[in-house]
Amino acid sequence: MPIWYRITALMDFRHIRAFIAVADALSVTKAAERLHISQPPLSRHIQQLENELGLTLFVRHRQGVTLTEPGRQLLEKARAWEAAAQTFHEAAKEARSTEGARVRVGIAWGLWDVVNRVRIEFAKDHPDVTVEASDAYCWFDSDEQLRSHQLDLAFARPPYDASFNVSDPIYYESIQVIMCADSPLAGRESVSVRDLADETLLLWERHAAPVLYDRILDLYARNGITPKTMPTPNAGPFNHAGMMLVASGKGLYMGYGVPQTGPTPASGVTVLPLNDADATIEVSIVSRRNDASAVAADFIACAQQLYRRPVLVPRIAESGRRAS
Repeated sequence: MPIWYRITALMDFRHIRAFIAVADALSVTKAAERLHISQPPLSRHIQQLENELGLTLFVRHRQGVTLTEPGRQLLEKARAWEAAAQTFHEAAKEARSTEGARVRVGIAWGLWDVVNRVRIEFAKDHPDVTVEASDAYCWFDSDEQLRSHQLDLAFARPPYDASFNVSDPIYYESIQVIMCADSPLAGRESVSVRDLADETLLLWERHAAPVLYDRILDLYARNGITPKTMPTPNAGPFNHAGMMLVASGKGLYMGYGVPQTGPTPASGVTVLPLNDADATIEVSIVSRRNDASAVAADFIACAQQLYRRPVLVPRIAESGRRAS
């Protein structure tokens, strides 16, 4: 059996690294410094390797060490074995990352189509990555799930916690009016705030969507209208209790749309976009700072590329960013 081949039978890779380090430095002391270990364990590694091989690899002297002829023969093979082992470990790491890769996405109310479009585009370059979705209807849902590491990122609307990374808006969606299907306005393609001046505005609890709440009232104020309002503390445009109020003719909501309870649009209500200037709400991607995995970062980049817009609608009323 060739002398260099016997090294491959060794089970402890530390011995090989110790051998290469001492051979390069020609000093046990300097090699120990490079490996960030103390000198005694390094000397033991070399002695254990020599005992295993039945060879003397170094001649010790006051100035350091010198490789013996068997040591010189083995050094080249040891380097090749170290490189092969490193390649093997990197390949295994890549295999693990590919096999177990996933991105956990929180989806705010009504943003399924937005996220699904990104998922389809993302899968073209990342077919082995699993995209897992979770409901994050309100800003406090996504905040809590991000902090507890249940989510990698969330597609959300303001307000945004200043402790998170928040992308530039990927797009702006129109504020929707949810009105009774029997309303004379229901047959239009869109409506304005002035069209709704005589309608009762149903108001949900502000904490559920404070930026949207304030933006709606600001739109009325900008048009010089004081709306007739009716508080609905246990109902809103996001639940069936609110839909019942609208369908019964109690008033209208403004929000992000209306829940789908089947394969066809919900009956009894009509959803129309508000066509006033700036009657929009921004959608951004929220993630933890300095904590995005490679696949999560790629998913965010894919979304930004897909929804890139040359002109952004200016924000109104408030910035929509909360203090941490």
